[in-house]
Amino acid sequence: MKPNLNNFDCNSHFNTLRNNKLFNHASNESINALLNQCRLETFEKGECIINKKKTLYKFYYMINGKIKVFNLNQETDKHYTLFLLLKDDVFDVFSLISKHQHNVCYEVLEDTELLVFSCETIREWLLKNPIILNELFKYTIQKLQVLEYHLLDLGTNGLLVRLANLLLENYNINTQQIENINNLTHKELAELIGTTRAVFNRHIQALKKEGIIRIERKNIYVIDVKLLIEKSSKSNFID
Repeated sequence: MKPNLNNFDCNSHFNTLRNNKLFNHASNESINALLNQCRLETFEKGECIINKKKTLYKFYYMINGKIKVFNLNQETDKHYTLFLLLKDDVFDVFSLISKHQHNVCYEVLEDTELLVFSCETIREWLLKNPIILNELFKYTIQKLQVLEYHLLDLGTNGLLVRLANLLLENYNINTQQIENINNLTHKELAELIGTTRAVFNRHIQALKKEGIIRIERKNIYVIDVKLLIEKSSKSNFID
């Protein structure tokens, strides 16, 4: 972690918050007051510095980067990725609201910049800006819906369907590109659908053989979207 305390410029990040729907109902004065009580921190890929003890006292706003949120079974050393945090995401809302430790872990998947606030600062700021609570609750519900979708996918669909759903979920129809998960390792992708790298590799190669996707380095490209959608709609419980 590299804290940037001396070079932090509130003005350079004003529009970052101003343009985020979590904060767009706050006054300019309120946003500036909040920025005056935060600092900028950078985390390098692979770091696990952020943990559930820190998020009990700190609240993070992602300027850019990618962070994995996961549950870890310490007895088996297995973990399941719950979701990814990306640009303009915040965390941890659970600890902020409940004031209790949230039993999740964090890993930085690519170099990340964060605005860091104390939870007490955010709580006091929300009391002065109660209109923001509505947007915060909407944001939380959206994250819960994503988690609900993934758990339902994991519990009811076979691996091939889960893989197809993962690719479609991150497919931008306008750019015709896979976004958010591209450049992740196969191990990271496997953990997003609750399997091992070896099993994931077998299924991704099957999609490649069928001409549905192509793979270049760490990037996956969808060649036939219609066939991929067909895969996502088929019941397949064979891993």
